[in-house]
Amino acid sequence: MKICLVTPARSGSRTGNRVTALRWTRLLRQLGHRVTLTDEYRAGPWDLLIALHARRSHAAVERFARERPGAPIIVGMAGTDLYEDLPDSVEAQRSLALATRIVVLQADGVRALPEALQPRARVIFQSARAPAPDGTATQPDRATFDVLVLAHLREVKDPLLAARAARALPAASRLRVLLAGGAHTDADLAAARVEAAENPRLTLLGELARQDALTQLARAELLVVTSRLEGGANAVSEALAAGVPVLSTRIGGSVGMLGDDYPGLFPVGDAAALAALLARCETDPHFLAELAARCELLRPLVDPARERRAWRRLLLELTPPADNARYRLIVAPGTAAPTDGAPPPELLADVAAGLAARPRRLPCRWLYDDEGSLLFEEICELAEYHIPRAEHAILGRHAPELASRLGPTLRVVELGAGNAHKTRVILRALAARGTRVEYVPVDLSRRALEETAAALLADDPALTITAVAADYEAALDQLDSDSTAATLLLFLGSNIGNLDRAGASAFLTRIAARLRPGDHLLLGADLRASAALLVPAYDDARGVTARFNRNLLVRLNAELGADFDPAAFDHRATYDELAGRIDMWLVARRALTCRVPRLGLTVEFTAGEALHTESSWKHSLTELDALAASAGLAVVERWTDDRSRFCDILLAR
Repeated sequence: MKICLVTPARSGSRTGNRVTALRWTRLLRQLGHRVTLTDEYRAGPWDLLIALHARRSHAAVERFARERPGAPIIVGMAGTDLYEDLPDSVEAQRSLALATRIVVLQADGVRALPEALQPRARVIFQSARAPAPDGTATQPDRATFDVLVLAHLREVKDPLLAARAARALPAASRLRVLLAGGAHTDADLAAARVEAAENPRLTLLGELARQDALTQLARAELLVVTSRLEGGANAVSEALAAGVPVLSTRIGGSVGMLGDDYPGLFPVGDAAALAALLARCETDPHFLAELAARCELLRPLVDPARERRAWRRLLLELTPPADNARYRLIVAPGTAAPTDGAPPPELLADVAAGLAARPRRLPCRWLYDDEGSLLFEEICELAEYHIPRAEHAILGRHAPELASRLGPTLRVVELGAGNAHKTRVILRALAARGTRVEYVPVDLSRRALEETAAALLADDPALTITAVAADYEAALDQLDSDSTAATLLLFLGSNIGNLDRAGASAFLTRIAARLRPGDHLLLGADLRASAALLVPAYDDARGVTARFNRNLLVRLNAELGADFDPAAFDHRATYDELAGRIDMWLVARRALTCRVPRLGLTVEFTAGEALHTESSWKHSLTELDALAASAGLAVVERWTDDRSRFCDILLAR
């Protein structure tokens, strides 16, 4: 795509807007797009406009919409436009009305938008890289306890708050406040110089080059954010990447990144509260270690690969394959389609029934909203989560053999297609044999189907795709179509594990009834193993699965107006070795009252009460054979990975 990226921060500026614009430009170019970064919009053959700051880039948004009608517009909400301008600024409101999508920089940003605009919003956390050793950096001077404030000298940053807090510390304190940032006005600079002259705990560093600022950050004991508002501070991302603990004002931009229960938050403008936290950090190594541990768990949020994936998904969303002659979409009857932002009726029904059940439960399919899908991609890259790597290894080794068993014309139907990452291995093996393929991905999410189709169509000019928006049950009816091609049905990634033993047998029986001579089912199943292997796969050391699980509550808050406090629930994964089942739970840390206004529900949780969110059943090879036989299916071939952790089994009626 030819992308025009407009920022109000001029070239040479070191403001957060410019830093964000430069990083987005780099990421988008890495994805193969042609990006022009400018602080003044000019007409051009642009496919897409990305405008940072709803109010200050309003003129660019309006002109682009006028000159390129129908072309997509992304408005990035930088902070002041989100938390300060939006209620009163006609320009900001008009920009958002014209926006195809709105990018906010942390989870709280979605809630700050008017409800009607929230379905257009996407959360893309700002990434950062840990500063590389420069050969001159030394360990922090232990004669001082240095805390860094990375903030330009302007009122909204309240940059002297940390210095005022430091005045209240006892004489024995070793704390020193390092303030790095340029002044917006002479008056701001004069006020800072007066404070530095009167306060020996304050050192003014002035405006630093980016690498110098990162070096100072890496040497500091703490980063202190004193802002009155932020959209999602680059400095917090940089601190997380550098492994430096953070203290911050309790503002939406920081809560959305650090979490509402983060112990290093203090009220806006409260020098006394900040002084108490600074003193505690300096004198209580356990508290400082707690902050560091919490920040370490959040570090994956600022991984550049994660931000790049989020942008890839967003741009695929804006370039759907709907106009491609090789693509069509079928929406099964009863499947919710995108509407005016109302929650899917299936979600309402599942939440009402699940919260009334004992134990309380929510179906695992609702874990996969936009943020949940990104978190699951992170889970798939974790060392503990062996399933995708094991299955990918199997398919990489045996896909040519699989392709050789199939005919010259084939319909490949995949239930729960997701991003079709593993499926591409099979499709490439089929293409190498010259097999003519119609790919039929099935997923509840039309957005996921369009993203996947756009990527696959770009990869393979001979492929045709018929996407089906449906649940598994409705999708089975697609097997009864009048297609004359043989069918390869894919049910990969241990999706069968989400069904209990009886449910899995019944489901495979329904599949078998629809298979014709020459059709096959390729079933992926995670194998029984020890708790030592399986529990960490669902409760990883970095806490990604915990964030994935809690994100279900974030989704209910966003879509149903609920008031769950995700931080008040612990993630728990348990393994019943006799049954061969992993269960995931959200466990209330204390007695809670939670409301779901869309359903008129008030739900009381007792301390320790568990909400069930997912089961994953594991199988032995013998159990898989019995499962197939119970459904009237014969085993054609079975492949396992080198460590016998996963099995792909080819079945026929």
